[in-house]
Amino acid sequence: MKNAWIVSFIRIPLLISVLLLLFVLFKLFGLELPFPFLPDLSTIYFTVVNVLCYFFLKRVLKKEGRSFNELIGFRRELLGKDILFGFLWLFVLYIPFVIAVIATMFLLYGVDFVNHFQTVFAGDIEGAAFSRPRWLMWSAAVVSLIFPFLNAPIEELMYRGYAQTMFKKYYSKLWVAILIPASGFALQHIMLAASVQGAFIYAVAFFVWGAGSGFIYYKQKRLFPLIVCHFIVNIAFSVFPIIFLVFNIY
Repeated sequence: MKNAWIVSFIRIPLLISVLLLLFVLFKLFGLELPFPFLPDLSTIYFTVVNVLCYFFLKRVLKKEGRSFNELIGFRRELLGKDILFGFLWLFVLYIPFVIAVIATMFLLYGVDFVNHFQTVFAGDIEGAAFSRPRWLMWSAAVVSLIFPFLNAPIEELMYRGYAQTMFKKYYSKLWVAILIPASGFALQHIMLAASVQGAFIYAVAFFVWGAGSGFIYYKQKRLFPLIVCHFIVNIAFSVFPIIFLVFNIY
């Protein structure tokens, strides 16, 4: 059970630590940045954490006599069906996710919430003094190409494949098994926010996404379709650094 708790929440301190390290490195290069809100560079520190989590989870599974393949449940003959399920789960999860975003913004801003999307999701653009050099945006763009291939499987393996399964065995209560990993999943996503308000909204919305994913995993008993779904989302997200680079938005 100790490992299940660690797996559920270890990514938060790791992300903060890597972001702090980047902050120090940027300072050494003479760069100013709006710490801690760097969503357009998040693929860099998320990828570092994904690599660390891969080796950590591999060690945990090895001690338990288990493997990644066992958790993923990949079956070649079901690949086409799993891809279709991935798109289906994307649609199913996206609806409550958007509802959670809008509902949370309404609670924060009332009926005027539509005028606050820039503040919440882009931050203080005019007040940001951080000029992103081209080499840094190229680095983010290159890393974004490999980001989905690491992030999607690692997060699903940690939160759903490992932690949720372990909590279900120990507590025997489905809602506990789903909500604990969903909380860790939500908290780590505040690192993608461009503002304090955005961090709160992301926490709520990704908690809803994580809980929905956990319920789907419990019902379908297979992780690979959710990895496909997560991969599709990450592909869309990782395209932005490349767009910023191509259109000189840095």
